[in-house]
Amino acid sequence: MTSTFLQHLPPDLRTLRWREHPLDGKLLLFDRDSGLNVLLEGDETADVRRIAPRTLLIAITNVCNLTCHFCYRDQQLRSLWRYQTLLDFCREIDAWGVAEVAFGGGEPMLFPRWAEFINEVYATTTLCLNFTTNGTLLTADFLRAIHGKYGQIRVSLYDDNHWIETLALMHRCNARYGVNWLISPSELAGIEGKFIQLLALGVRDFLLLSYKGSDPALHLTQEQTRQLSAFLNKVHHKLGNAVSLKLDICWGNALPDVPRLFVSGDCGAGDDFLSITSDKYVKACSFAQTSVGFPFDTVADLRQIWETQRHQRQAAIIGGCARLPDRGLKENGANSAYISVAAIQ
Repeated sequence: MTSTFLQHLPPDLRTLRWREHPLDGKLLLFDRDSGLNVLLEGDETADVRRIAPRTLLIAITNVCNLTCHFCYRDQQLRSLWRYQTLLDFCREIDAWGVAEVAFGGGEPMLFPRWAEFINEVYATTTLCLNFTTNGTLLTADFLRAIHGKYGQIRVSLYDDNHWIETLALMHRCNARYGVNWLISPSELAGIEGKFIQLLALGVRDFLLLSYKGSDPALHLTQEQTRQLSAFLNKVHHKLGNAVSLKLDICWGNALPDVPRLFVSGDCGAGDDFLSITSDKYVKACSFAQTSVGFPFDTVADLRQIWETQRHQRQAAIIGGCARLPDRGLKENGANSAYISVAAIQ
């Protein structure tokens, strides 16, 4: 099927190393070096069925060099991942049909021999490797060592992680990167000025995250959500495709007036992607706050969990989950409040 499709591509695209990733009724072609995706859908793909999740989100450690007050990770939680076991795992999921791995934590930069690991995954698998970092441990030498061997580095923006210096470094080193930006009420108040600052630092890829948790002061009210929607539409109107402006799926239907590239009624957790903890549990999603889930030891175990649970659409019992009624939130005075687990169940 791919060879038939390639005949219709411009010559410069035919040389890319396309990987097929079957979806239900569709076929995704993905080139990890360029990041290009092509989705095929028609009569010829009607019988295609998904054989694996596209992405595994893997917490390789819970240890971090920062102590952010809003972090929900248990830094005392053990990690069962070691260099060789994780490398072997990546090779097996590559053979299964997984296309991408996204590593988080904790802080992935604290994983032993991290640059060497990234290079070895690239050399011995067809996986596209991405990771999220607070950026404080990145260096020019590290970025040079992994150049061209990863998909993207996501830099989280915190008050105390010196993101200005980190983004300037990544821009100088021609790294492939984007920012993860948690939009809380305090961030919303200065969103336009910070956005302009980020543009000046060379950022062109923005992922705007909604808060997931029980602190009502960090959730947006309905009026604040309308303000965010107005800002996003303003940016879209002025900059168009000059920037990549993404919303995490957990916003659900909270931003109905914002243009979306793909309209989906579900986040895909448990089906399109699996969230895996440092102690080898499959969780509802990466924002679920405990390791209550499905334990596994081997990739065969993981495949069995995916095959039996992928259509269950398990919600993360946490304020802000788009699979909960009204995202698990209710208006309470000036701020949104988390509906108790008892009320949801």
